[in-house]
Amino acid sequence: MPDNSSSAYAKQPVGKPRVPVVFWLLLTISLSLVMGTVLLSNDMKHLKTVSHYFGFDLFPPEVRPPPPKALPRPTPPATFMLPLHVIEPPMVQTASTFLRTWRISGAAMCAALRDAGIETSDWAAASFNADTFECFFERSGKREKDQLPSSIFVIVRGDAAGTINNMRVKIINPETDENGQLDPGILRIFEIMLRQPQWLDFHETLNAIKSLKDIKEDGFGASIGFTREVLNPGNYNFTLSLDATSGPQKSTRNYFSGRRWLPLPDPAVEIDSAQPESVSKPPHTEAPAESQEHRH
Repeated sequence: MPDNSSSAYAKQPVGKPRVPVVFWLLLTISLSLVMGTVLLSNDMKHLKTVSHYFGFDLFPPEVRPPPPKALPRPTPPATFMLPLHVIEPPMVQTASTFLRTWRISGAAMCAALRDAGIETSDWAAASFNADTFECFFERSGKREKDQLPSSIFVIVRGDAAGTINNMRVKIINPETDENGQLDPGILRIFEIMLRQPQWLDFHETLNAIKSLKDIKEDGFGASIGFTREVLNPGNYNFTLSLDATSGPQKSTRNYFSGRRWLPLPDPAVEIDSAQPESVSKPPHTEAPAESQEHRH
């Protein structure tokens, strides 16, 4: 029998050898990996260059916010030294003791009397003692028949710092109404002296003075008295003074002395600062005349 296998091989044409598909696939993958590595390396610098060359803006510029402004440095806190007596514990003998103080100066009291129509003198040094300051008012009436003339004497006395020591009033044969009550013009003196210190616990004093009755009140260092003279029934004396009498009161006064503590603010200054400033008016505008009754 003839050899068919050898004849079949003999009939096939001789050509180029075929490359497998797997080779091309592996080559493509390898080239892609190499190109990807080159483009993505160095923070994708080559990829940005290629995209910019072909006009593609694959990576827009990053917009960075402006840096925050530096905060201002805080102002260092103010420091001050407290005196030692501020943090000292209170003494037992003064912790429960109340002591009254003047809430008005001597000059302000004299001005208040003048505003009420009692024409006192200016607050000035006394002629007999340069350390004593005072203002006074004196008025005498005409003598009628056998009666002594009515007269009024007012004095406010204190020191150079303006602290009041005492206030005194002496009235002789005062004018009264049909009910025996003191004339309102004279009573106004006592109203001012009792109202200006801003002590509100002396309730019966003014009513007793209005009826010309003797009265004496004490409280927290203040002493108020209105008495009729025994030998001269038509003479009356009024005294208002502030003085520490008991031992605890004296200790409290010494402890809170002005040599150790800052002075209290003037109440008149606080009231003036709280009031709004008056609106300025044109020069040609005149203020209405103030009536005498409104002033008093």
